[in-house]
Formats: sequence, structure tokens, C-alpha cells
Amino acid sequence: MKRRKSLSVIERNKVLLAQIKDVKTDHPLWGYRRVWSYLKYRQGIPVNRKRIQRLMKEHNLIVTPDVRRKAKRGPIRPKPHAERPNHFWGIDMTKIRMTSWGWIYFVVVLDWYTKEIIGYSLGLQSKTEDWLKALNMAVDNRFPGGIQESLKDRLFLLSDNGCQPTSQRFMMSCALLGIKQIFTT
Repeated sequence: MKRRKSLSVIERNKVLLAQIKDVKTDHPLWGYRRVWSYLKYRQGIPVNRKRIQRLMKEHNLIVTPDVRRKAKRGPIRPKPHAERPNHFWGIDMTKIRMTSWGWIYFVVVLDWYTKEIIGYSLGLQSKTEDWLKALNMAVDNRFPGGIQESLKDRLFLLSDNGCQPTSQRFMMSCALLGIKQIFTT
């Protein structure tokens, strides 16, 4: 059995509901969280988020999700597993703050089987050239005589979709070296 609301609560809710409807007419696609945030932080109305949600739900003002526009995701592929050295390499960049100097960008190439850093580069900017230096160092360390034809297309380099590993120069260098690139999502 549900308890009836008092008359004072009903009156307060009417005022708040009018404010919610004003916001919803201007922004019909806003959900209760954004409406609550707008009322609380922009208009300075001290109100609880749950109260906004309840009122919007009671008066059918909640935005219904559009399942047709929802992103379609396929089955998740398993992460590649290295079975031997020089099977999968990973390359990535991180930036390090030096208080007296500024930012330093550190690019690392890692062999996934041995977990060993096989190439790296330090730079003051994050450029494709730095990524190429790290990759060339890794190739020189692991294959001093060059990558043999038998190993070409059997070495994979995993990276994110950043602008450096997807640049034409970097992708062309990987293709010339016989390294297949795999981009993570």
C-alpha cells in the first residue's frame, strides 16, 4: 500500500514540474541527469536527482532509448597470444612530466612473448619520426642482418589508432619491413 503525498509536497512538485517542462521544451532529448544538472547548477534550484527522475517518470518525460541507433557490436575477439619470440610486438607512447624541463614523450616497442623492451625513443614532441626510431631500433636489435624472407608477414605489430602509427610513413615502413600492423579498438 502506497502512502499518499501531502498537499504541500504536491504543490512543491507542481512548481518543479513546470520548471522541468520548460527545460524539456528547449531540450527534448535531455534525460533526467542532464535536466537535474541544469536546474541545480545553472538555475541554482536545490533539488535531488532522484526527485527529478521520479517526477519525469510519473509524467512520461523520460527519454526512451532508441535501439535502432545503438551501436552494433559483434563478438569480442580474444587478445592475441604470442607463441614465440618476435611473433607479436606492441608499440605505444607515454608522456612524462619533468618539472624543470616539460613533457618528454617516450615510445616503447615491447616483445609480447619475452616481455622485453626491444626498442625505444625519447623526444620533446610526439612525432611519427620518434615512433619510426623506436621501431627501427627494435628491428636492428632483433634482426641485425635484416628481417629474413621466412619471417616476413609472420611478425605482427600491435598499436592503437593514434595519428603516428596510422600515418602513411609509419604504415609504409612497416610494409617495407614485412611487419603486419594490427590496430586495437
